Amino acid sequence: MENGDIPDENINASSSTIRGARHGRLNGPYPWSTAPLHPAGSEWIEADIGYPTYVSGVITQGDGGNVEPDWVTSFNVSTFFTTGGTEAFVKDQDGDVVTFAGNVDVHTAVIATFPEPVNARIVRITCLSMHREGGFYTLRFEILGCKK
Repeated sequence: MENGDIPDENINASSSTIRGARHGRLNGPYPWSTAPLHPAGSEWIEADIGYPTYVSGVITQGDGGNVEPDWVTSFNVSTFFTTGGTEAFVKDQDGDVVTFAGNVDVHTAVIATFPEPVNARIVRITCLSMHREGGFYTLRFEILGCKK
């Protein structure tokens, strides 16, 4: 994502403010940002890698330091093997959906490693909580993986 290998049109989100999904790249100057007051689990951002890839995790960051800084404090990850395919949440060894710890500030990158690599084409991050009540879900991210 950060290096531009995934084009802007392959990055989508459930909603956004003036900072659309294309802004959700790790270390970018601006984040993807939702409108405020959306319930937990209703907002997501996803990237279509363009081909099946073994995905082993994601890296997340907060908003980069705006006037009222926001960041996601917990999230789930789901994947799709094809566009319009079945959504598969990342699960632990007991079959429970993993809730990943998110960020603690606007700049520090947090690595969320999956229990097992997943073969997927689309990776979706669903926001579960944010640090500031009434704030915005804001996120910049990277996908960890390889073609083989």
